[in-house]
Amino acid sequence: MAALSQVGTPYVYGGSDPGEGLDCSGLTQFAHSAAGVNIPRVSTEQQAAARPVGRSPAPGDLVFFKTGPSQYHVGLMVDRERFVHASTSKRRVRLSSLSADYWRHRYLGAGTYL
Repeated sequence: MAALSQVGTPYVYGGSDPGEGLDCSGLTQFAHSAAGVNIPRVSTEQQAAARPVGRSPAPGDLVFFKTGPSQYHVGLMVDRERFVHASTSKRRVRLSSLSADYWRHRYLGAGTYL
Protein backbone atom coordinates (compact mmCIF):
# COMPACT_ATOMS: atom_id res chain seq x y z
CA MET A 1 0.00 0.00 0.00
CA ALA A 2 2.92 2.36 0.70
CA ALA A 3 4.18 1.97 -2.88
CA LEU A 4 0.70 2.41 -4.36
CA SER A 5 0.24 5.58 -2.34
CA GLN A 6 3.12 7.08 -4.33
CA VAL A 7 1.51 6.70 -7.79
CA GLY A 8 1.92 10.09 -9.46
CA THR A 9 4.98 11.09 -7.39
CA PRO A 10 7.66 12.62 -9.64
CA TYR A 11 10.62 10.53 -10.75
CA VAL A 12 13.91 11.96 -9.46
CA TYR A 13 17.22 10.20 -10.13
CA GLY A 14 18.61 9.12 -6.76
CA GLY A 15 15.35 10.16 -5.09
CA SER A 16 14.42 8.47 -1.84
CA ASP A 17 12.02 11.01 -0.30
CA PRO A 18 8.38 10.80 -1.43
CA GLY A 19 7.96 14.52 -0.74
CA GLU A 20 10.71 15.39 -3.23
CA GLY A 21 10.60 12.47 -5.68
CA LEU A 22 11.66 8.85 -6.02
CA ASP A 23 13.66 6.66 -8.33
CA CYS A 24 12.83 2.97 -8.77
CA SER A 25 14.93 1.60 -5.94
CA GLY A 26 14.03 4.52 -3.69
CA LEU A 27 10.38 3.58 -4.13
CA THR A 28 10.93 -0.08 -3.28
CA GLN A 29 13.12 0.81 -0.30
CA PHE A 30 10.47 3.28 0.94
CA ALA A 31 7.69 0.69 0.63
CA HIS A 32 9.66 -1.95 2.50
CA SER A 33 10.66 0.54 5.20
CA ALA A 34 6.99 1.40 5.72
CA ALA A 35 6.44 -2.33 6.39
CA GLY A 36 9.34 -2.40 8.85
CA VAL A 37 11.75 -4.21 6.49
CA ASN A 38 15.17 -2.75 5.69
CA ILE A 39 16.50 -3.45 2.19
CA PRO A 40 19.52 -2.12 0.25
CA ARG A 41 19.20 1.20 -1.59
CA VAL A 42 20.34 0.27 -5.14
CA SER A 43 18.33 -2.03 -7.45
CA THR A 44 21.22 -4.40 -8.21
CA GLU A 45 21.93 -4.74 -4.48
CA GLN A 46 18.23 -5.28 -3.81
CA GLN A 47 18.24 -8.13 -6.35
CA ALA A 48 21.42 -9.69 -4.95
CA ALA A 49 20.12 -9.64 -1.36
CA ALA A 50 16.54 -10.76 -2.07
CA ARG A 51 15.46 -14.38 -1.82
CA PRO A 52 14.79 -15.50 -5.43
CA VAL A 53 11.20 -16.33 -6.32
CA GLY A 54 10.95 -19.49 -8.42
CA ARG A 55 7.26 -19.04 -9.18
CA SER A 56 5.31 -16.27 -10.83
CA PRO A 57 5.80 -13.10 -8.78
CA ALA A 58 3.10 -12.41 -6.22
CA PRO A 59 1.98 -9.18 -4.53
CA GLY A 60 4.86 -7.77 -2.47
CA ASP A 61 7.58 -9.39 -4.59
CA LEU A 62 10.19 -7.24 -6.28
CA VAL A 63 10.60 -7.61 -10.05
CA PHE A 64 13.92 -6.84 -11.72
CA PHE A 65 14.71 -5.72 -15.25
CA LYS A 66 17.72 -4.86 -17.39
CA THR A 67 16.75 -1.75 -19.35
CA GLY A 68 20.09 -0.86 -20.92
CA PRO A 69 23.70 -2.00 -21.21
CA SER A 70 24.42 -1.04 -17.61
CA GLN A 71 20.96 0.09 -16.48
CA TYR A 72 18.74 -1.88 -14.15
CA HIS A 73 15.21 -1.29 -12.91
CA VAL A 74 13.06 -2.59 -10.05
CA GLY A 75 9.35 -2.54 -9.30
CA LEU A 76 6.99 -3.96 -6.69
CA MET A 77 4.17 -6.34 -7.62
CA VAL A 78 0.72 -5.18 -6.52
CA ASP A 79 -1.21 -8.16 -7.91
CA ARG A 80 -0.40 -11.12 -10.19
CA GLU A 81 -0.14 -8.89 -13.28
CA ARG A 82 0.77 -5.31 -12.34
CA PHE A 83 3.73 -3.70 -10.65
CA VAL A 84 4.32 -0.20 -9.34
CA HIS A 85 7.58 1.54 -10.26
CA ALA A 86 9.21 4.92 -10.70
CA SER A 87 9.30 5.30 -14.47
CA THR A 88 12.07 7.30 -16.11
CA SER A 89 10.15 7.52 -19.38
CA LYS A 90 6.91 8.81 -17.81
CA ARG A 91 8.80 10.81 -15.11
CA ARG A 92 6.52 9.59 -12.33
CA VAL A 93 5.57 6.61 -10.18
CA ARG A 94 3.05 4.50 -12.09
CA LEU A 95 1.56 1.06 -12.61
CA SER A 96 2.63 -1.18 -15.48
CA SER A 97 1.80 -4.67 -16.68
CA LEU A 98 4.42 -7.39 -16.33
CA SER A 99 3.11 -8.96 -19.54
CA ALA A 100 3.69 -5.82 -21.66
CA ASP A 101 6.24 -6.58 -24.40
CA TYR A 102 8.70 -3.95 -23.15
CA TRP A 103 8.87 -5.39 -19.64
CA ARG A 104 8.55 -9.06 -20.64
CA HIS A 105 11.65 -8.80 -22.86
CA ARG A 106 13.73 -7.11 -20.14
CA TYR A 107 12.61 -9.23 -17.19
CA LEU A 108 15.45 -10.71 -15.09
CA GLY A 109 13.42 -12.35 -12.32
CA ALA A 110 11.76 -11.71 -9.00
CA GLY A 111 12.78 -11.74 -5.37
CA THR A 112 11.29 -11.20 -1.96
CA TYR A 113 12.22 -9.95 1.49
CA LEU A 114 8.92 -11.07 3.03
